Amino acid sequence: MTIANYRMKRNSDKGRSPLLLPLGEGFQLTTKDDVSALEFKIYRAVAEAFIRYRDELREWGYDAPKVRDVNKWMNSPTVKSVSAGASFAGFALTGARSESVNTSVGFAETGLAKTVRNWMRTCFDPQGCGYFVCVLDNLELLASSASARQALEEMRDTILAEPGLRWVICGARGVVRTAASSPRLHGRLCHPIEVEPLSMGDAIRALEARIGEYSTGGTPPVGPIGFRYLYEILKCNLRNALQKCEDFSFWLHDEGIFDADDSEHIKQLESWLTVRSAEYAHNPNISMAGWRLLDEMVDNGGSCNFEDFESFNFSDAREMRQHAEELKGQNLIEMNAGDAGMDGAVVAPNGWFARFSRSGYKIPRS
Repeated sequence: MTIANYRMKRNSDKGRSPLLLPLGEGFQLTTKDDVSALEFKIYRAVAEAFIRYRDELREWGYDAPKVRDVNKWMNSPTVKSVSAGASFAGFALTGARSESVNTSVGFAETGLAKTVRNWMRTCFDPQGCGYFVCVLDNLELLASSASARQALEEMRDTILAEPGLRWVICGARGVVRTAASSPRLHGRLCHPIEVEPLSMGDAIRALEARIGEYSTGGTPPVGPIGFRYLYEILKCNLRNALQKCEDFSFWLHDEGIFDADDSEHIKQLESWLTVRSAEYAHNPNISMAGWRLLDEMVDNGGSCNFEDFESFNFSDAREMRQHAEELKGQNLIEMNAGDAGMDGAVVAPNGWFARFSRSGYKIPRS
């Protein structure tokens, strides 16, 4: 998304229409969050974007708002009151001139959203000539697809309906597809796009770019050869592969291995993988049926649906779910939660490691 946002901004610099400007941050919604609190964060981010893009918007011929007062309210730790009769964003400011801590809760809850909505309607006129692009990421952090759908439905007629905003909503394990199937969200959300894993070549180039950006010298703990091995074991999941790279790096530090070269790092990585995957594979808390389920999930591409219990040789969905709970309790799989409870599961990174050991240290391929 960062690259896509950069390209949108670059195209805007070239004067292409409609104008698409990325906000300076992404957003997440978890079970601990309130939708109204998220909406306030978004309106505040849009206000910050108007402040940041004000001069450029004017250069492109848009009616950019006067942002001085809102900028002062958002970014100043203190505020000064003025004489009676003055107003700001529809809220009267009265009393003698003085300075106090900026605690404008009333304006935060209602005035900012109203002000930002007016700015968008004025600036992006006629409608459709420009938008700010909002990214709502990691929707799977909500407890279930039902929770995700409920949250999006709450936003349907408020923040999702803003004519000056365009949305990119992301989530793993099918949560977006399930949430977007709600009839109430038709016309608000497009049909979800399935994003395939990066190819091996692109993943390695991403790793090399990361090393180039953050390296302070020396040899990286995981170079392209070791990363290729991890990426294949973890079924081409970039996030999980990078997480295991971090785990291995901390292990090297704990072992006092600081000055190894590439070849030594590869040997250490192979040793670490052997030991760590064997720990997961020899877990006494998993029954034979549980291991069989994990193996068949791997052979099925890394996932299962409990309604397909017969294909996995279980008598019913309840029995299959019971053994899935064994695996989940040991962090070997992750549940796919849906409207009617746990509808299925996917193999977790530790599960791929367990299968790697159980298969005689062969790369699992479906």
